[in-house]
Amino acid sequence: MRVQMAHLVEVARRPNVRLQVVPFLAGSHPGMTSAFSVVSFAEPGAMDVVYMDTTSSTLWLESEADAVRHNTTFERIARSGLALRDSTALIERIRKEL
Repeated sequence: MRVQMAHLVEVARRPNVRLQVVPFLAGSHPGMTSAFSVVSFAEPGAMDVVYMDTTSSTLWLESEADAVRHNTTFERIARSGLALRDSTALIERIRKEL
């Protein structure tokens, strides 16, 4: 696990990566019910889609309303997370304790 944590910290240094930890003390947040990814495309006018992997199937949500709702949910989760520097420091601290 130490190697995995070191890799997370290394990847977090990339300019296109934002690594945040939502601490247990933050309490419940809207991302606890299911994991999701919002997939965006570079082509002008391309619509974002939402990908969800459930225990029984894969689900693609392809409406603009779904994409907006999940982007908003993601922003709410990010606001409850630690700052980027604090997230990286926490991962480093845990890695050293292993």
